[in-house]
Amino acid sequence: MSRKNRHYNYADVRYQISGTMQCCACGKKITEGPYRYHETADAYVSCHRACCPDDPKWLAMDQAEQESNERRRLFEADVLAFYDKWGGLDDDDFMSIVAINR
Repeated sequence: MSRKNRHYNYADVRYQISGTMQCCACGKKITEGPYRYHETADAYVSCHRACCPDDPKWLAMDQAEQESNERRRLFEADVLAFYDKWGGLDDDDFMSIVAINR
């Protein structure tokens, strides 16, 4: 299988391990941080993020995370502004708003 046709999966050691967790580029064990891997007929082949910095998927993932963080920051600011203006809502208030707007 050519390198271009590999289907890489992206993970972080904090949440997932795959196979032997030995980097195919540098040969060291992958013990922390993000990595990518692909499956062959014989094994999962892993690679540290630092050992494959030219993979454009890392940049896309970083950008998506930044956009998500910014959206959450803006949402939190709007929620705080709402509570500053209106105070808290009880469940009946919230449900009537949802019912009216559906």
